[in-house]
Amino acid sequence: MPELPEVETVRRDLQEHLVGRSVEAVTLRRAEVVRGMAATDGPGDQDICRAVEAGLTGLTVLKAERLGKNLIVGLSDGVTLLVNLGMTGQLFVCDACAELDVHAHLIAELSDGMQLVFRDTRRFGHIELARSESIGESFTLRNVGVDAMSAQFTSRRLAEMLAGRTAPVKSALLDQRRVAGLGNIYVCEALFRAGIGPEVRCDELAHEEVTRLHRAIREVLRESIAAEGTTISDYVTGRRVPGSFQKRLRVYGREGEPCLKRGCRGVIQRIVQSNRSTFCCPQCQRRPETNRGEPS
Repeated sequence: MPELPEVETVRRDLQEHLVGRSVEAVTLRRAEVVRGMAATDGPGDQDICRAVEAGLTGLTVLKAERLGKNLIVGLSDGVTLLVNLGMTGQLFVCDACAELDVHAHLIAELSDGMQLVFRDTRRFGHIELARSESIGESFTLRNVGVDAMSAQFTSRRLAEMLAGRTAPVKSALLDQRRVAGLGNIYVCEALFRAGIGPEVRCDELAHEEVTRLHRAIREVLRESIAAEGTTISDYVTGRRVPGSFQKRLRVYGREGEPCLKRGCRGVIQRIVQSNRSTFCCPQCQRRPETNRGEPS
């Protein structure tokens, strides 16, 4: 699913190609992709579709921002469009004549002859209209923690997040309420770079390991942003092209292949944590010290 680098890439494309354009017409094909809005009268889905279409039409795009895995498109009249791409969501700008399939749920025609499209095959993503002054209270953002690429996400902040927790470090890093933007791919990659096994408990980490982990997180995110993200299945940039960081993955998706760390003779393993695949090298990533109790 799209993680911070993918969403940041889309944000940059939207900032370049959307800002200053006005929305001339909107078609919302599926009300089920909308959050934070409830119809009060008549057929609910139709009411929601009409409300979103009316709420966006005629507005001008002012800016494109991001928090964690969430896109924040600021529009005129104090309106903000929030987009979470879920697992297979795409948000891109294309020519108005481009052919779109049944998975294109929101289509906004722009003043320059282009169109903004929200497409999502599995429909785990969503959109939300919110007042700009209160987006922190929105369904999309109200439980989102500190952004993993923000100045506020320091090594000390990470240590505070992990202190005293008995959960595996990988599980803790996936908690969007604490640190926002990390997902399965980049947590696996960062833990590998830091030499820390995914099953190591948070309270087993030494200070220098947390420092090393923080550095690895920032490094892998920066490198992936530079490569415009990782395309394994559905992800495309805001220009509808794939990213390229998948060519540089060291552990994710490499089960049974040799470890790429110089001097290591390990073979990449795949284990399952909380119903998710985790990839790691059992030779150069430290294993848990204990098996005390259940994670919390």
